[in-house]
Amino acid sequence: MTSPAIFLAGGGAVALFAAILVFILPGGESMLHNRLRTLGEVAPMVPKEAAAPRDPLGQIRHAVQSAVGSRFERTDRGSHMADRLARADLKVRPTEWVLISIGAAFAGGALAYLRFGALLFGLIGAVIGYVAAQFFVRFRQSKRTKAFNAQLSPTILQLSGSMKAGYTFAQAVDLTAKNMPAPMGTELGRITREVQLGLPMNEALSRMVRRNDSEDLRLLLIAVQIQSQVGGNLAHILDTIEFTVRERVRIKGEIKSLTGQARAQGWVLIAMPFGMAGILMLIAPSYFDPMIQKTAGQVMLGVAGFLILCGYGLIRRLVNIKI
Repeated sequence: MTSPAIFLAGGGAVALFAAILVFILPGGESMLHNRLRTLGEVAPMVPKEAAAPRDPLGQIRHAVQSAVGSRFERTDRGSHMADRLARADLKVRPTEWVLISIGAAFAGGALAYLRFGALLFGLIGAVIGYVAAQFFVRFRQSKRTKAFNAQLSPTILQLSGSMKAGYTFAQAVDLTAKNMPAPMGTELGRITREVQLGLPMNEALSRMVRRNDSEDLRLLLIAVQIQSQVGGNLAHILDTIEFTVRERVRIKGEIKSLTGQARAQGWVLIAMPFGMAGILMLIAPSYFDPMIQKTAGQVMLGVAGFLILCGYGLIRRLVNIKI
């Protein structure tokens, strides 16, 4: 194995080991309990002098998180990444996710270099590994956002019905949180706990909007903020918002049906060249040797991949219609 391959493989092994050390190994308290304790929702499980793990690996994990993780999570970038991970419903810390992404990049680069024997392909593999990790987050975010938006209309209806029955808005949120499944029930339950800890309702709703990044939910926040300042029948306002949200969902469904063919063409544009290349490499393994081993062929493959991505991005912009 040549030195670049040793470097890539060794770096990937170190990054993966660090990710396992920080993420997989158990600590003194569960990560969920630590976050709840940060919000002030539960008391510490152990005394402060016994909080640090006693086993050597646990002490290393605790030291890494205290020295690096806590500082990074207090920065704007760490806070933004924490919101992204929460939006994707991933129970990992920002520091842990950074280590996992670095490990995926090193692993992809090492595998690509060992397979093709060219440093350029090692770099491309590293980029692919890192992008794959970020794509996984985007996929989880999209999946959770769809489930959240699908529950938004019945949630607003239930809030409106509870307020018509005589409940306050905070009581309606608490009642709806107990009746709605995840992810909506989880988010409303978090709002209830934050309000019980002294956070204003408008601020709790603002945090919910920031975590979920939903335009329809932002309408609800604006309505509640305006009603708290000028008064009015909030139940009637919620009924109007529910009708607006339901119509937006219907129009989005129609647009998705009309643009389905163009979106499928974008996926075919990405998959077909790689599929044909894989078939040809299975039928005639030496067919791509000039493209892989020679500099001109490598440059041509890089340009072709860039143009494919540009074409896919153009199609996505054409079919991504904002409502």
